[in-house]
Amino acid sequence: MQPITQNKKRIKVQHIIGGGSTQVDINRNIQLPATVRKIVDIHTEIVELDYEIIPNKVIIKGALHKQIYYVEEGDYVVKEFTVMREEFTDFVHIHGARPDMEALLDGHVLFVNTSPASGDFPTNMLYQAAVLAVDVRVVECLTLDVVTDCYGEGLSVQRAPFSVECLVGDGCKQATIAAEHVLNKPARKIFDMQAVCRNIDYEILPGRVIVRGTIHKQIFYVDAEDDTVQAQDIDHEFSVVVDVPGATPEMEAYIRCRLELCEAKLVGSSSTLVKASCILQVSVKVTQLTRMNIVTAVEGAQVDRCRIRVEDIVGKKCHQENVNQTIDVNAPEDVNGILVKQTKNLTANIRDVSYEKVMNKVIIKGLIHVQAYYVSCGPEQELRETSSDIPFTTVVHFDCIDENTMIRVRERVEYTDAKVDGVPCETSNIRAVAILEICVCAYQTREFFVVTNVCHSDCDCRPQQSCPYGCGNAQPCNDFPYCDHHHTHGYDYTCEQQIPTPYPLPKNNCPPNNEPEQPNDQNDDAEICPPGGYRHVVQQGDTLAKIAAMYQNRVPGLTWQILARYNGIVAPYTLAIGQVVRIPCVTGKG
Repeated sequence: MQPITQNKKRIKVQHIIGGGSTQVDINRNIQLPATVRKIVDIHTEIVELDYEIIPNKVIIKGALHKQIYYVEEGDYVVKEFTVMREEFTDFVHIHGARPDMEALLDGHVLFVNTSPASGDFPTNMLYQAAVLAVDVRVVECLTLDVVTDCYGEGLSVQRAPFSVECLVGDGCKQATIAAEHVLNKPARKIFDMQAVCRNIDYEILPGRVIVRGTIHKQIFYVDAEDDTVQAQDIDHEFSVVVDVPGATPEMEAYIRCRLELCEAKLVGSSSTLVKASCILQVSVKVTQLTRMNIVTAVEGAQVDRCRIRVEDIVGKKCHQENVNQTIDVNAPEDVNGILVKQTKNLTANIRDVSYEKVMNKVIIKGLIHVQAYYVSCGPEQELRETSSDIPFTTVVHFDCIDENTMIRVRERVEYTDAKVDGVPCETSNIRAVAILEICVCAYQTREFFVVTNVCHSDCDCRPQQSCPYGCGNAQPCNDFPYCDHHHTHGYDYTCEQQIPTPYPLPKNNCPPNNEPEQPNDQNDDAEICPPGGYRHVVQQGDTLAKIAAMYQNRVPGLTWQILARYNGIVAPYTLAIGQVVRIPCVTGKG
């Protein structure tokens, strides 16, 4: 019989265990530092979004970071008040989730509103109503050698297109971010410091990822004159380089940043110079969109198949949108007669993003909230602020999307600028410019039966990749959503490499099976125990007692206690799927 030649590609995919979402309501009263006559703007974002997985459930943890811009009673200058952390905890039920798996979280603010806690303005107490949405997917990383093609006499091969985000690599780095800052007032001592990570962005270079962001700090200090506790907000930009071998600029990265510890201390004998230090943990996962055809069935041969559940990518496209608009600084009702001398800077963030699927396209809508800082004309030459919400609409074209296609949108502000729109000190207009990058990923959650091995006979087709959830030859993994593969042939191929493998294997190389062999009719006592004893690969549901019962006919008197001693397994006597348990030939030998 002619040998079978098969091409394989090694892929690392995130098998989807399940997903869900939750809505979090945060309603509370907020004490303001002064009596205010109006709220100009509120900027909120979710920070430090994290999780803990327990069986069949994901515990979600995070905080809401808020900046309130207000005007005091009897004044017209816009001031800012920061609420550093409004912590929240919630959970999502996901069947099959286990602590050793990973969760992917996507959180966004659906709605936030503030109003006077009682009565009307002016007031020093606000009532906040905020609604957050958090989407959760539980995944487990699998490394698979999938068959992309095979050749042999009498074979009929079925293939299917396969597009998935292949995990190229990941990395983690801990960095100390330290900086010196000058306090607004002399301090007797530092009382406390709080900090959060904001505005996380990244750039992928060959073999590394540069993660950039802002550490927003709030330093509390004791005033040296009256012993009152003062608060000062400081933004400090950072960048951390994480090595990820195999990363290239056209790939995509998923970033997690966590502040492990932050502290602030006065420098030497100074009463205004403070050194703030934070230990930052940055985790990076780099993926690449991989498109290929995979073999799903072969007629005329034995195959090993496993079932995986992944995001089948329909398409991924990014679009740049140039948003610009003229802002009149006298537009607010309580501002008039102001002229602009020069602009200082412009900040922007994207809000209220929504999308709509129509035939072969996705329409994305949202608001970009801009805040322009400028110097007014007049003897005081005050630095003032004005803000505006600018709507935008972007159309991204896709082929073959329908009502079952899911959409994931990622947006960021790439560039901002503010210019005086007219002659300085003769105009009240500012031209705000922002360039947005909006990336849309269209995908469907699909289950694939992938062929991992093709050969002529059952013995030759002994799985190269252990399949502990009941996958036999020519059988799909019906007892569990996927096969947990353990590689024994020492290859270390990337997603793009091929593995040509000639088959069949020699008969005398057929490895022992887990199932006890039938006795020889000619000589029931002729079975010879292999050197070193039998070997059992642990499958789902296996226990030491179950394994001992399975091998009782071969090793009379075998107990689970003997197996525990023979393999050095101690309380609580847990087994891992794919673990090899050695079975002695005679009880009592260890």
